[in-house]
Order: sequence, then structure tokens, then C-alpha cells
Amino acid sequence: MILFDLKCDKNHKFEAWFASSVDYEKQLKNKLIECPYCNSTRIEKALMAPNLNTKTTSKINKKNVSQKKLERQIKKFRKYIEKNTDNVGKNFAEEARKIYYGETKSRPIRGESTEKESQELQEEGIPFSRLPWQTKEDA
Repeated sequence: MILFDLKCDKNHKFEAWFASSVDYEKQLKNKLIECPYCNSTRIEKALMAPNLNTKTTSKINKKNVSQKKLERQIKKFRKYIEKNTDNVGKNFAEEARKIYYGETKSRPIRGESTEKESQELQEEGIPFSRLPWQTKEDA
């Protein structure tokens, strides 16, 4: 199997696996490769970084270090959010509306909302963001 970086005539970039270079050429000639973004069949190889074989343990260690660094950053971000916002719990949608419509003093809040409540807030144009964790254990 071989992985190629490809791009279409509209410059959309994507990856695709092929059994071999010959298989890629055959599919390209028969217009069997389509851009997943616009369905164009005018495809060509994009520039790719070379695949250099290094020790597997080195790759694993780098990945673990990157993962741990990301986890630390998320925890730091979470602490900042908790320190600088009011937790309104399950009343998030109600409190967000009160702030948005000027019924209560504007302040940064966090809390929980159902999928339906989130959809309704979005439809009303009330700005909010989802946090990248579900529970305290996730961060």
C-alpha cells in the first residue's frame, strides 16, 4: 500500500491510499479518483514530505511528549476558564439569554445545556462556545 497527497484542479488537497503506483496511474487514467470536496476528477499528485524511517521508539516518545504537552495546555486552559467565569450549571441557556437580552449584568459564564438548548441559542444568534471537555476528569 502507498499513500499519496493529491490535489484537484481547484487546489483542494487530500490523501488517498493505493495498492501501488501502477494502481494509482490506472485509476487516474480511468478518472476513478475524485476530489472529496468538489468531486472533480482532474487530479494530480501534490508535494509530499519524504517518509524517512527512524526508530519507532523515537516516534512513540515524540508522540507521548506531544500528547502530554497538549494535556497540560488543556488543563491550564480549563483552570483559566474556571477562575474567570461563573458556573451557572444547568441554567446556562437561561442565563445566556438574560445576558444577551440585557435582563442581567453581562459577565462570562459557563455551564451545561442540552443539545436542543444549544440549537435554540444558535438560532437566536446568541454567541457561545463549547468547551473541549465533558467532565472534570477529561481536562
